[in-house]
Amino acid sequence: MRVSIHQPQYLPWLPYLLKIAESDHFIFLDSVDFQKNGLQNRNQVKTGNGPLWLTVPVQQSLGQKICNTPIQNSADWRKKHLQSIKQSYAKARDFSRFESDLDEIFMQEWDNLSALNIELTLQMMRWFDIATPWSKSSEMEATGKASDLVLNLCQEVGATHYISGTGGKDYMILKDFAAAGVEVEFRAPATVEPYPQMYPKIGFVGGLSAVDILFNCGPEWRNYLKS
Repeated sequence: MRVSIHQPQYLPWLPYLLKIAESDHFIFLDSVDFQKNGLQNRNQVKTGNGPLWLTVPVQQSLGQKICNTPIQNSADWRKKHLQSIKQSYAKARDFSRFESDLDEIFMQEWDNLSALNIELTLQMMRWFDIATPWSKSSEMEATGKASDLVLNLCQEVGATHYISGTGGKDYMILKDFAAAGVEVEFRAPATVEPYPQMYPKIGFVGGLSAVDILFNCGPEWRNYLKS
């Protein structure tokens, strides 16, 4: 069984979802420290003025876990994010197919970052027709740090293979995985050919949230994956 593990991200990019799709089981790693200025509470969409960061405001303290990160709701960030997405993609070819699902999520009140990110990711998985079973590390028994935690999580769900990003080479103790009978597969992020986007005068912008390729290309998004 192939397993992949990653921190919950806000409106994740396409390689994140493709990693889930390649897995037989995916684990949201929400029991580790929240990282400021990362992708756990922000991501980019394309606007008429270029890329725009959408950032979920959070309350942060030292050593705070992602699963315990509260959202700061003093400002109406949900309305702002939804308006920004609609203003950017209302005329995109396939946006109308997904608008009601988007409305439903952003009209809910969210107090916890992990819960928001996971719900958005699950909705995006449905949009991309990804049905991989999943777990949250915060609800599992595995403990440890870095390489030990990853291996323990893999063992808890019965992994025979672990799909890792290339950054895993910097901290993973491969001999421990081999001894446990878990084969590690290092994968670089999937790459995407330039696809039709809104605001073509700006030029193609890569590295955006996966909603960009979905709203612009719909079910044809697979045609732009590099083999």
